[in-house]
Amino acid sequence: MQAKLDVAPREVTGKKAAKRMRREGRVPAVLYGHKFNPMLLSIDERSFKTMMRHEKGLHGLLNLKVEGVKDGEHAVVVKEIQRHPLRDEILHVDFQEIRGDEELHAEVSLHFVGEPAGVKAGGILQHYIYEVTVACLPKDLPEVIEVDISHLDLKENLRVSDLAAFEGVRYINNPEEIVAAVALKRVREEVMAVEEGVFEEGAAEEGAAEKAAGGKEAGAPSEEETE
Repeated sequence: MQAKLDVAPREVTGKKAAKRMRREGRVPAVLYGHKFNPMLLSIDERSFKTMMRHEKGLHGLLNLKVEGVKDGEHAVVVKEIQRHPLRDEILHVDFQEIRGDEELHAEVSLHFVGEPAGVKAGGILQHYIYEVTVACLPKDLPEVIEVDISHLDLKENLRVSDLAAFEGVRYINNPEEIVAAVALKRVREEVMAVEEGVFEEGAAEEGAAEKAAGGKEAGAPSEEETE
């Protein structure tokens, strides 16, 4: 079942209008389609975030309804979400209308099930990716891809090529890309120790450099000051 989202048309553009819209709790958006010019829209930010939490991040098809517009319902995918780099704020959303006879590329979430045998034996499960890109017709787009990892033993991994096959669906990711793996706890600890050692070594070198710089005679000009 497709998620549904009500949106409103908008006419104003520009940074000032966008800021005013965000203060009112709405987000500027745009809809691209095959038979019409890009349509300027606004969406309720709270409703959109709620839908993202409950609809697997809005991967897959979405039923978009433009208020007050004749024939305003569109089957779309979310092509891009622009976010503020620091705040939990959505700045802009791009929607792309999808035709039933046209292949699309979409992100699909991975749902991991089962406890790996290697974890039961004392290993550590490592996730490398949580979604994959697929190409298919809209009718064949999976809502989610279930990944059974219960068979993974110590030092074993699962790759994109090991994911379930669906009729009419192909994976765009590199087939050799690792999805998940079970590592030995000792190896994991050794990697963390090496990383900590590199950090401490870098900090020690930085401290030595600062100490050397502080040892200059007071008032002695630096190279930059003499140029």
